[in-house]
Formats: sequence, structure tokens, C-alpha cells
Amino acid sequence: MISLLTDEGQHADTFEEHFLNGHGARRRAADNIVIRPYRAEDRNAIRRICCDTGFLGNPIETIFSDREIFADLFAGPYLDYGTDWAWVADNGGRVVGYLLGSVSPYFNYTLLYSGFQTTMKMITRAATGCYARHPRTRHFIRWLLINGYREQPRHPENAAHLHLNLEKRYRGCGLGLRLWRTYEEQLEYAGIQNCYGAFFSRPGRRPETVYSRLGFSVYDRKLTTIFQPEVTDSVEVVCVQKRIIA
Repeated sequence: MISLLTDEGQHADTFEEHFLNGHGARRRAADNIVIRPYRAEDRNAIRRICCDTGFLGNPIETIFSDREIFADLFAGPYLDYGTDWAWVADNGGRVVGYLLGSVSPYFNYTLLYSGFQTTMKMITRAATGCYARHPRTRHFIRWLLINGYREQPRHPENAAHLHLNLEKRYRGCGLGLRLWRTYEEQLEYAGIQNCYGAFFSRPGRRPETVYSRLGFSVYDRKLTTIFQPEVTDSVEVVCVQKRIIA
């Protein structure tokens, strides 16, 4: 399954809007937002944001109707097994963004185990007609079962990784950068040497060019068909990595 460094790679907004500090009203609006460690009560908000941004920064329902399954696939493993490395952007008690991470060398096995369980639940729902009124959902399930794994880029071994998302109205005010810097400091303190993540890249929106400003380099990339036919551009899943400690 895709372990996204940021779903902002999917977002209709540019990557720069996530990571640059922003100006004017947007920047001022974020001044009181606090980056803090994850708490158990943040779980539902994170799952909601994950689904609200699942289709290139927009709600996932365009291509998949089951929010519970989608959140289980893309956020569940971090929330179930890795919350020591999770951070949220808190705006007066309301979670408006998150970063989920893992440093475990065995987390890929966790993803496979969790993904298998969720996939079995999804197949059971499909078999009982839960998705009968949403043909695009059935198409998404076929992609997941047939193409999902082989359309994933290679990633470095024994490296931390992360998955980051922001509510649409909070993009462009530097919260993505603040979440990343907080996580990076945590990695440095723990002596973690490498970090990687993946995101979607397409013509006109190439997040890898901005990641390079943060010290990341492209590790691998692969074309993906996950958003076809809704998106006719060639979309790639790009894996980037950064050495945290020289």
C-alpha cells in the first residue's frame, strides 16, 4: 500500500502551499495553531482528514465510497501501532492537520498485516453488495488488488517514514513545514539516520522540486493508474529520502 510522505502530493493545491510559510491573512490565521503530540481523542479527526483529502486533495468519494475502509488502509496502521511518532496541528482544540510516522524496521510487515485484514473486510462488503450503487468503488478495489502493489516505487530499508495531511483551508500557511520540522527534530533526537516518504506527482504539480529544498532526493518513481479515468495526466508515485544525521 502507499505510504505517503504527504497526501499533499495528491492535493489540488501546490506542494509549495503546504510547506512554505505563507503570507498575509493565511499566515496570521495559523499563528495560534499549536503543533502537539497525538492524543487518543484525535483519532476520528485524523481519519476524517485522511478521507477528505484522499482524491488529489479532495474527498475520496469520487473514486471510493467507503470512508471507514479508506481510513483503515491509509491511517489505521499508524494509529494502531505507531502513535509515539504522531503529531497534530491543533487550532483551539480542533485538529486541522496531522503527521503520522514510524521508525520501526518492521513497519512494512505491520502495513501488510493491517492491509490484509482491511482488504478482507472490504472484499466481504463488496461480495454482499455494499458497493453496488457505486461502480467506481468496484474499480478502485480491482486496482487495489491487481495493480496497487506493483505500482509502488522502491523505498530505502531501515528508514523512518511519514504520512502528512492538512485540511484544505489550512494549506498555504506553513503548517506542513512546522509538522515536518517537529518530526525531524524527533528523529534527530532519537538518532534516526534516514527518512523517506512517497507522494503523487503529475504535470504542473511536481512536489519533488520543493522537497529538494528540504534536503530530500528522489529515490524511485513509478507510474500509477489509481486515479484513472478521472485524471488523464500521467501520475507518478515518487519516493524521496533524506539523510537526517550525517
